Amino acid sequence: MADAQEMNIRRRTLLSAGLAAGTLASAVLLGPANPAVAAKGAPSGVDSNGFREAGLPISRGRAGAWTETPVGFAGVASQGRAGTTGGTGGRLVHASTPEELRVFAKSPEPLVVILHGELVFAEYEKLTVTSNKSLLGAGEGAAVVNAGFKLVNVANVVFRNFTVRDSYIPGDFVGKRPDNDRDGIQMDTSTHVWVDHLHFTRLGDGLVDIRKDCDNVTLSWNVFSDHNKALGEGWTQNVVTRLTLHHNWIRNTHQRNASLDNTAASHVYNNYLENISSYGMLGRNAALLLVEGNYFRDVRNPLHHQGPGGALVARNNLFEKCTGNTGQERGIAFDVPYSYDLTPTKAVPALVRAFGGPLGGTEPALREVITVALDGTGDFARNRAAVGAIPTNNPTAVTVLLQPGVYHEPSVIWGDRRNITLAGATGNAGDVVLSNSEGVTLLVAADGSVLRDLTVTSDVPQSGHVLLITGRGVTRSNVTVLNGTAG
Repeated sequence: MADAQEMNIRRRTLLSAGLAAGTLASAVLLGPANPAVAAKGAPSGVDSNGFREAGLPISRGRAGAWTETPVGFAGVASQGRAGTTGGTGGRLVHASTPEELRVFAKSPEPLVVILHGELVFAEYEKLTVTSNKSLLGAGEGAAVVNAGFKLVNVANVVFRNFTVRDSYIPGDFVGKRPDNDRDGIQMDTSTHVWVDHLHFTRLGDGLVDIRKDCDNVTLSWNVFSDHNKALGEGWTQNVVTRLTLHHNWIRNTHQRNASLDNTAASHVYNNYLENISSYGMLGRNAALLLVEGNYFRDVRNPLHHQGPGGALVARNNLFEKCTGNTGQERGIAFDVPYSYDLTPTKAVPALVRAFGGPLGGTEPALREVITVALDGTGDFARNRAAVGAIPTNNPTAVTVLLQPGVYHEPSVIWGDRRNITLAGATGNAGDVVLSNSEGVTLLVAADGSVLRDLTVTSDVPQSGHVLLITGRGVTRSNVTVLNGTAG
């Protein structure tokens, strides 16, 4: 009975999102989910993968959103390992405080660590994670706040079902301050890492950095949102790294979505990218890319390859309301050494929106007023985060109220957020300044937007637009434009 009820809920969710029943069946997502099962003969919580104890649903079939093993390079046997199992076979422990998580993550023994609730760090930390670890969020609502994870020369690590959020340093959108190395996950020279159903948002530096000759990495069913730099791979001249990115949802970001430098094999399939203001997927130098079945919506320069060498093979990708580069093919990529099922590209947005990220979803709740303040007293500390907190196709008007300060970031009111008022809180245009180092500082693509009581400028004088309006029915009052033009 419970299985049938869950199946009907999942069916309604996806059908309401626009997927036909035939598409759902072909994607193997209408069958009921199974709980994970402990290893045969083992007591509960011992010698298991921990999925049952964490309350994770396990889907039938390779194409299911929740699988017991990774699809992609993290599941490929190499370097003496059959695949990625994390802490399976080790003790199962529970972390409800930052101190418990800190201790368990760096323990030398294999562990399955179940995270409970929100673990809020008073000061930012990048937690050391050692080999043979599974970090699993328990049910809905698990989060690591103002912290990230560091993997250096380790192997066999699994992250599943929690949020990593809010380590942003106000005013440092570009992430260049000397004290800002606030990644969500940083991997250096590590292998067999599976990152699945996480949500990374509003961090200080990169959401995920895969660096210095890592290998056998899969990022699947994650959500990357409301940030500057999403996913970067490289920091080395060696052509070693093999990674798979599939069924991820990347939204309201600026650059590195992903940036793939000198990868021996990057298999990027069935991802959904929307509302991206600089560039989407970029292959660099000797990187070999196979990019297939991805859906790009409102993305600037969605797909490109640059630098000497490398290859880009692009198949069955869809581009909606995109501008710039859309993937000129070059060279021959690689043969994929594992089995995988492609979701029909048209079905990707609804599928990823329904099942991406941790349990409980990542869609923001509608609110009438969102405050932005650099001193931490507002709901958020940057405009991009505030816009990301507005649901797409919002049914009612929303006011984003900016407290005094200089907001140094490229700001966008996306076309799917209608009737947004962006206003300075004091009524004095000089108190609230939007600036940027190059290009357009504020793009207003949404119909019915209102701009009020603020200054839009650039760090240096430029001949082009610093304020660009493409939406219909946009009104301005008490808006000062400096160091550029408005159009």
